[in-house]
Amino acid sequence: MIFKDIDGNDLFLIGVNYWPASSAINMWTEWNPEELIEDVGRMKQLGMNCCRPFLYMPAFMEREDQVNPIMMERLEFFLNICEENELYSFPTFIVGHMSGEDWDVQWRDGADFITDRRIVDAVKLYISTVVKRTRGFKYVLGWLLSNELPNYIEQQSPDAISQWVREIISTIKAIDPNRPVSIGDGGWCPEVIGEQNGFPLRKLNQYQDFVGLHYYPRGMSPWHHTFTTAFRTRLAREWGKSVIIEEFGTSTTLCSEENQADYYRSVFYSALINGAEGALSWCLNDFDFKDKRPYSHHAYEERFGIVCTDKSLKPAAAEFEKFRQVCSEIIEGGYTKVEHSAGLFIPSNYYYEYPYPFKPEFRQWYDFYLESFSLLKRANLDVKMVVEPAQVLENDGKYSHELNLNPEKVPVLFVPRFKIMTKKMRMQLEEYVLNGGVLYCSFANDSWVLDWHFLAGIEMDCKFGVPDFRDTASLEVRVKQGWGEYNAGDRFSIPLDNSNPEYGYCVVLSASGNVIMEDQFGDPFLIEHKVGKGKVYFTPYPVEMLSLSSLDDRWKTDWAKVYQSIYRIAYADVEFSLDGEGLEMGIWEIPGEDVYKIIILNHSWDENRGILSIKDESLKVDSSLMDCKKVSNNKYQFQLGRKKVCFFNVKS
Repeated sequence: MIFKDIDGNDLFLIGVNYWPASSAINMWTEWNPEELIEDVGRMKQLGMNCCRPFLYMPAFMEREDQVNPIMMERLEFFLNICEENELYSFPTFIVGHMSGEDWDVQWRDGADFITDRRIVDAVKLYISTVVKRTRGFKYVLGWLLSNELPNYIEQQSPDAISQWVREIISTIKAIDPNRPVSIGDGGWCPEVIGEQNGFPLRKLNQYQDFVGLHYYPRGMSPWHHTFTTAFRTRLAREWGKSVIIEEFGTSTTLCSEENQADYYRSVFYSALINGAEGALSWCLNDFDFKDKRPYSHHAYEERFGIVCTDKSLKPAAAEFEKFRQVCSEIIEGGYTKVEHSAGLFIPSNYYYEYPYPFKPEFRQWYDFYLESFSLLKRANLDVKMVVEPAQVLENDGKYSHELNLNPEKVPVLFVPRFKIMTKKMRMQLEEYVLNGGVLYCSFANDSWVLDWHFLAGIEMDCKFGVPDFRDTASLEVRVKQGWGEYNAGDRFSIPLDNSNPEYGYCVVLSASGNVIMEDQFGDPFLIEHKVGKGKVYFTPYPVEMLSLSSLDDRWKTDWAKVYQSIYRIAYADVEFSLDGEGLEMGIWEIPGEDVYKIIILNHSWDENRGILSIKDESLKVDSSLMDCKKVSNNKYQFQLGRKKVCFFNVKS
């Protein structure tokens, strides 16, 4: 872990973003030191170990050639309070943007914030002055350049942003070389959100020490919402730097206080399970202002806190101490995370824009891969991202990174929408399967992948420029033979859609592999094809595309069993397995000992039943932490309320 306490021990960050209730963004000019003392003490009492205070730039830099000395004294006062309470902090310099409005320094006069030399030098003076004055504080854990810089600056080229980040972070490192620094941009980069902007993670990670994610998901799917933490964390981790959830939360104008607590719990434990190294909520306090911007025009911003305006606590406040105890037990107990990951393939055109795509071009990349990820997680799978290297044309065609696709590390790889990839990647996939890997892929109309039908083991009847559709509203699938989690004769339905070429299917003339499932027309629905030492599972229907367009959630549970079956065939010797809708499991072990801690989170808004299976019958479950029922020698059944979490201690 990148973060260490003052004794050098690993530290999982648990805390809040901070403004005081009486003044919010005017904390430094509407000065109330007694309130700050009370708030920092409350954070510590609630089980937090860190906070993220903001240096409101217009107050700290009233002039471009001087940092306001009064503001510096007040910052030192605040950091002293943190020292006295042993609370770590992440001072954030450029604010900038905050809560639905931008707040500019008067002397900028419209100059470009990133490229204008006068502005850059003023920012360097500001940041270097703060770092020099405060680097002696032991509980300053690191530095954040900004609060959501993409909102504040004009659109910029990736090269200009990278040069600016390199220069500013180099300035900090020259003064304070050992503390970690991050940009504070929210992780809003193409590699995470699938949209082009000036903040490519693959470039910026050359300079920053960790990635801080900000997100407030909203949409039609509760599964997209709840798996956002895992999805973004897993995407960001693949680029080589530690990841924290730097900002998450919800206003209690948008939901009940009880459901705010449920959301906090799901973010905390999903962050831990998926390898993040901290989670900071937005924010500590509720506000109540009559006419203070930005709250006067973004009124819901006043109720993001866990402390009400009368200083009573919302239910979410109790989640911090409970979570802190779990994290402490894992770290102090010497546990390490156990990973048995299925790979989800992310093509390079998710984050890099190649020229001249087919038109009309599919653009819902983020939603599509979040849907695919959610389906895999609903199958109770541990999922890691397998990110295809981009061939960067403006860099003489060099690849963004190297990918070692090893069946021993990733025994099974899921490739939904087998459509676009480089020739090099296509060859790697074939080598992966020949060497023993298990590959799942679904059909995509207008595939750009050469000889994909060789891997799938079919002869097809695709037409150029014209998709094929079934003349029926739903596909009736029958399982021909006992396989995985299915019995022979099992059936399920999938709704079809013929409104877009993306929903077209592949007409299969013949299949050389084993047809496991067929549709009502007697044609293959799922084919198992042996290739070398490995296997390819292929469905001639664009199931994940159909899933993305469908609001009917019932059939997706049946489809998740297909993923689960493929995974369990590839991971036949896995020690622990989980069954139950929407349940996510994290496993930790003490190396060299048969001692495990298992955390299971119910992502659903419904109560769910789960079954934990243990392969080694000599392992015993301490059921004192969990109300569970032993249903066989190695299976334990339990109930979990919505968004609840349970713990199993297992040892020989």
